Amino acid sequence: MRREDDLLVRLQGAAQAIHALPSLEPQAVDLAAGYTLQREALRRRQVAGERLTGWKVAFAGRAAQDRFGIGEPVLGALTDAMAVEAGSTVSLARLIQPKLEIELAFVLGRTLVPGFYSDEDIFAAISEVALAFEIADCRWQDWRFGVGAFLADNAAAGLYCLGARVGFDPDRLPEVNYRLVHDGVSCGEGNVLAREDTPLANLCWLVRRLLADGQRVEAGQVVLSGALLAPMDVRAGEYRLHMLGTELALVFRQ
Repeated sequence: MRREDDLLVRLQGAAQAIHALPSLEPQAVDLAAGYTLQREALRRRQVAGERLTGWKVAFAGRAAQDRFGIGEPVLGALTDAMAVEAGSTVSLARLIQPKLEIELAFVLGRTLVPGFYSDEDIFAAISEVALAFEIADCRWQDWRFGVGAFLADNAAAGLYCLGARVGFDPDRLPEVNYRLVHDGVSCGEGNVLAREDTPLANLCWLVRRLLADGQRVEAGQVVLSGALLAPMDVRAGEYRLHMLGTELALVFRQ
């Protein structure tokens, strides 16, 4: 068995066993090899019946990029098997070492094919925006990895949950405030305008990166545009995210 195939088999086994793998040396898998492994893992998911439903941005901030010696964010894929319903209950027993992220999700209203698109062109292709939870779940022990291993793990894409969708207006987005509470206690809040890596900038980066790789971005697909608060360990109880004049709830149980 080739080394690359062996790594994918081990990652798939870790997901099925709900058990983390020992971390690799940072240089064991480089960035290019990580993306190659990620694409092959996605292909296998699709062959097994999963449907590609969108994409996620990771390492959007400069601090994370400097830590891994990269000059841009990275991405992962989302499938229908990762989607959970708003207001539902998620068992922590199905996850390895989950972290909760709050994000803005953009929904494509029309398909973009490889080519050049200005920011305005990309914004025009977005039909809706929604508040979202991403439940990141790393298959490397203690979240220790090099960037290539992180990509092979599909950028720790675990589950995601979208709230109510509203019409997209790029001019209003910088004004969006957000607040997260856990069992009624505040976990953090902020304003999109105050961020170094804005959701709109991350959206444009991801779309252009996919198109440059020859990957179409399909109508109906979702883009999770990066964590608005630092990822946090998931605790049992109810999380409520307030943003866009609405809220999104998700319950976790042991």
